[in-house]
Amino acid sequence: MAVERIDTRVVQLLRWAILIQILFLALSTFSPRLTRGAGRQDIRSDFWSIIAISLMLVLLFVLSLEKIEKNISKRDFLVILYSLSVITIISRYFFSINFLQRSMQMPRSAFFRWDAIFFLIIPLVFLAWQYSMREVVIYSIFILVVETVPILLNIPNSGFFFAAATSLAGFARSGLFLIVGWIENRLVEMQRSQQEQLVEANRKLRKYTITSEKLAQTQERNRIARELHDTLAHTLSSISVQLEATKALFDQRPEQAKEMLSQTLENAKNGLSETRRALVDLRASELETLGLSQAIRATAESAAEQGGFEAEFDLEQEIDLLPENTAHTLYRTVQEAVENTLRHANAEIMDIRIRTNEDFIEMEIEDDGEGFDHANLAKEHLGIRGMRERVEMLGGQIIIQSTPGKGTRIFVTIPREND
Repeated sequence: MAVERIDTRVVQLLRWAILIQILFLALSTFSPRLTRGAGRQDIRSDFWSIIAISLMLVLLFVLSLEKIEKNISKRDFLVILYSLSVITIISRYFFSINFLQRSMQMPRSAFFRWDAIFFLIIPLVFLAWQYSMREVVIYSIFILVVETVPILLNIPNSGFFFAAATSLAGFARSGLFLIVGWIENRLVEMQRSQQEQLVEANRKLRKYTITSEKLAQTQERNRIARELHDTLAHTLSSISVQLEATKALFDQRPEQAKEMLSQTLENAKNGLSETRRALVDLRASELETLGLSQAIRATAESAAEQGGFEAEFDLEQEIDLLPENTAHTLYRTVQEAVENTLRHANAEIMDIRIRTNEDFIEMEIEDDGEGFDHANLAKEHLGIRGMRERVEMLGGQIIIQSTPGKGTRIFVTIPREND
């Protein structure tokens, strides 16, 4: 079973406490001699104070050794604290006797021993910090016994009244120790509980982060699958059907087969163009680098420069804070609309507007180009179908309105619950 060690920072703090106690004990013991001069009797009377200071110096030296400092167990630390308390009590007890012997000559020296409670509380603080409340109670009882027993044994010399008063003072001190120890022990327990809660919260956060990363990877894989399905899969499927039909008509109707082969080649070229654009869009470099609003501006302005039309914008700054999936859907929708305007509309003006409110994100794309008739379309264009699927996957709706000669209007609504 591993031995529990005391943190070296705790040992360093105890060394400072011992050093302060040594300085204070030396001051209270020898400062009167500096003003009055020391006689032989005074030096003999300070013998026990000198012994206490020497023992504390030895204890301080031992705790300063690096090997010992790093290997003090909780049991060893407990012995050190009790030893320090006993040394403090001995120095106080014999100082009191010495004071009684020379009180008539040095009445001011009585004020030098008020530090006893303070220096007995120091080990108590370390006990309440590093140990349980049980050790605090044992320490308080130990101090009471060590201080009271010599007084009770010395009743014939000191008198019953003096012994009773001193014993009551000892009980009061022990009660004070219990209160101080209990308060600090509770504070330490609360701090440890908060630390444990913080560790648990960090563990859950790490677990949540890993889960979020896996979910993000899954979503990205699904997005790539949708991109390939919307471009490459549809194109290859259409080409496969047309080639099967061309094969069936090749011998009986060569002219019709040749015409169908031309359509197949055209579809293959369109599919290749859509696939290339999808692979470029998968990188979404402009969206990641510039943000949604600037990416939309850059895409539309580049197309406007190529097509000779004017691009106008009404974009709220808040759209740059939209989540990635929503921003990507809006960006791809704008990209598809701009591409269609460039290739087919012959427009003079293209207007892109995005507004947000508490419930929805609304985007409107409008141009004054040639427009088209939905009824004349054999099937929905792959790009338009991709826009619709992306918007509907977010719970949104897309409406495309177009009339020949009157331009095209695309209206997109996405719920804010996706934020």
